[in-house]
Amino acid sequence: MISFFTRASLASASLIALCSTFSAQASQSSAIYDIRFDANWSAATHPSAFTPLAHFSPLIGAAHNAGYSLWEPGEMATSGVESMAETGSTFGIMSEVQAAVLAGTAGQVVFGNGALGVDSVSAIAIVTDEFPLLSLTTMIAPSPDWFVGVHGVNLLENEVWQDNLVVDLLAYDSGTDSGPDFTGPNQNTNPQEPISLITGGPFTGADPLGTFTFMRRVSTLAYGCQVLPGSLQLVAGLPNLGAQLDLELADPSATMELPSLAYWSIAAAPDANFPCGTPLPGFGLASIGSDGEFLIGVPTLTRFAGVWTGAPVGLNLSIPSDPTLSGFPFYMQGFMIDGTARVGLTSAMEFLIGT
Repeated sequence: MISFFTRASLASASLIALCSTFSAQASQSSAIYDIRFDANWSAATHPSAFTPLAHFSPLIGAAHNAGYSLWEPGEMATSGVESMAETGSTFGIMSEVQAAVLAGTAGQVVFGNGALGVDSVSAIAIVTDEFPLLSLTTMIAPSPDWFVGVHGVNLLENEVWQDNLVVDLLAYDSGTDSGPDFTGPNQNTNPQEPISLITGGPFTGADPLGTFTFMRRVSTLAYGCQVLPGSLQLVAGLPNLGAQLDLELADPSATMELPSLAYWSIAAAPDANFPCGTPLPGFGLASIGSDGEFLIGVPTLTRFAGVWTGAPVGLNLSIPSDPTLSGFPFYMQGFMIDGTARVGLTSAMEFLIGT
């Protein structure tokens, strides 16, 4: 285990950690996001669309991929969405998301507390390159079947995790109850109608009831455009203070001469072409003579990892529990040198240090 980094070297190179609550074994790229729901529904903000009983139900949603849809305008509400929109219950959506997890189209259920009309509540979501989309809902309460939420928000755009994203929350009708006002009796819509933006009262379709803010707390990202996948792999961990990452260096093509010396370098910035790099003809691992990429900025630290004899070379990196390091990104790339003086460059990883 490497734990000799000083505060100064870490501040410039921004090193590493193990997340105590999550292992990144299932994905090369992962991120934890803090989600803040800032509710803003009052007589002052919505004078013609307000009730003194104004509040919002507990947050419920999913981290998922394009193979799953929690809700979307123009689609029919599922029974879980209907239950959420009419009663504020989260159990139906929770069951639907858990079924999607088993089917391989969702990664986890996301949930949080309910809110008053003017309030702030928070939730946490773990997303991966396999499940980079977030969908969330909360009932406008009381109401017949109205809700606010987001659907399919992509936090991994152009192979880069988004840092901060703010989304306005407009009022939607689930299409399952035809009650005309906030506290009227139930009037089941028969036949059921598609989910739609409310534009004809009491909301206008342009008067947000609050915002969702997605703030990246910690993340890992595998990147590179001309490199061999699997040449630098995160085995376990997310970069948090006072913890460890386990990584492996390898030549998946097995074209490097045995034995080869394996090294890793860390920089405080990526190559200027991130998430690609500077092409280097002949420095690839895919095959002898293939092109590689230099994917990080000027290295601040380079160390020997071990000898590659056909099996992955493991390395462990640790970071002190220094709160001044929280929020620092750092970038890592490996390389191998064999007895013929051939150099092969691996893919790279971006890490954002969390608390």
